Amino acid sequence: MTSLRTIVLMGVAALLLASCNSDDADVTVTTIDASLLTTTTTATTATDQPDDTEPGGTTQPPSDQIEDYQVISRTASEDGETLYILIAPGNYSDVSIENFLGDLLESETAVSGVEIFDDRVALDAALKAEEDRSADELQALEDHHLVSLIDGATVSFQGPLSEYEDFIIGS
Repeated sequence: MTSLRTIVLMGVAALLLASCNSDDADVTVTTIDASLLTTTTTATTATDQPDDTEPGGTTQPPSDQIEDYQVISRTASEDGETLYILIAPGNYSDVSIENFLGDLLESETAVSGVEIFDDRVALDAALKAEEDRSADELQALEDHHLVSLIDGATVSFQGPLSEYEDFIIGS
């Protein structure tokens, strides 16, 4: 029994010594049962931790990328087409919107405007004349109209994304 105590004390001493030597030291936990001896080792390094904090120290959930979309309507003008696009609801950021618009403009060369929505009712309301929109449709526009691309270059965030600053694409 004294040799078991000696082993446990040496393990605890090694654990303390290891934790004092480095921030990235392996952590060893020893569990003693009367019938068996089990040792578990885990290591955590700085690269194992995701960096999803903003400069102010607040944690932001990772943003979704826009992978699937539907062009519901195309409106032609002298300057080019305006696309009315429906995407799935998600947690989008200014970066994911910029990436999506950049890819879209590469594939759609005659585009002068884009209106992006994450709800079909809101998109359909945007296609109506303003005086024909119901109160529910106006609320849907406020809640689900995400972004407008104006004159093929200016990105203007709407509704739930209005916290982001507008910018000129490619600048």
